[in-house]
Amino acid sequence: MAQSSTKSLFWLASYPKSGNTWLRIVLANYLLGGDAPLAINAVRKLGYSDSEAAHYTRANGGPYDLADAQKTIALREKSLLNIVTTGPKVALIKTHNYNSTINNVALIPSAYTRGAIYVARHPGDVALSFASHYGLSIDETIARMAEPRAVVGGSKGAALQFTSDWSSHVQSWAASKAFKVSVIRYEDMHDAPKKVFGSVLKHMGVAVDADKLDRAIAHSKFDELQKQEQTEAFSENTAHQPQFFRSGTAGGWRDNLSKAQIDALTKTHGKIMKALGYL
Repeated sequence: MAQSSTKSLFWLASYPKSGNTWLRIVLANYLLGGDAPLAINAVRKLGYSDSEAAHYTRANGGPYDLADAQKTIALREKSLLNIVTTGPKVALIKTHNYNSTINNVALIPSAYTRGAIYVARHPGDVALSFASHYGLSIDETIARMAEPRAVVGGSKGAALQFTSDWSSHVQSWAASKAFKVSVIRYEDMHDAPKKVFGSVLKHMGVAVDADKLDRAIAHSKFDELQKQEQTEAFSENTAHQPQFFRSGTAGGWRDNLSKAQIDALTKTHGKIMKALGYL
């Protein structure tokens, strides 16, 4: 590949289980697809994941303990610079890292960043999906969503990602001054997909073809993704759940969380929930 410009990284960011995968599947069907739906695992062709172990082992000159937080932070900039110097002019990067600095290392270095899309989701629905994906109870998940030093990953080919707590994660991206971030809500992706995904393409600097976008959205519907997953295991699934594409609905927290659980989320994250229109 041709060497990229310095500011080549375009982030597709979210707190875990907020709709990042669905966003990337729609984009893959728009940018890479045709008359038939892309295979679900073709989403890996769209860009990169910043947690891929290969980036860090290359930066380290060999394997290391992916759960080593200090080592991962120390290798962070070099791992991203490898993408900048060897990747395309615009490299789409999936991340669950929050936009902050640890040990004087920027997790999302503005010097290499072109822009970002940030997917936000109601924390109640995040809790339901996160618990299923990681094999935790709802209460354990809610506690984890309030933990400032929370991480995910660190095994099975993925380096640690530093998520912090849900509110800090959202705010770190939404309040960015160093580069432009377009914040979209998972719920709006459901309710007004053409409008939302069209705005995503515009923010990325990609021309919007209405017919092509309609087709990409149709090819990315959850019934299609679920049908494919029945015959092809999805690479981003875990051993904790029978399928990755569970329901694809919004608002399930209303029927599946207790009042105490809803109150706990609201008490901890009420300020950001209100800013996002959830309260």
